[in-house]
Amino acid sequence: MLKLKSCPRCKKGDIGLDRDHHGWYEYCLQCGYVRDLVSVVELGKEPAGGGEKKRGKAKDLR
Repeated sequence: MLKLKSCPRCKKGDIGLDRDHHGWYEYCLQCGYVRDLVSVVELGKEPAGGGEKKRGKAKDLR
């Protein structure tokens, strides 16, 4: 995806959206601006910490 002429640093650059093994980020094609995105949620996946199942009491293993 590209957002044309929407770079916050150079004001004229085109912003691209991409993902690597660290997560999502946006980058400017003209000036090299890069910003990590933390608010992007992948479809079909639960947010971290939100999908934990409730468990009963732990058994005593003594």
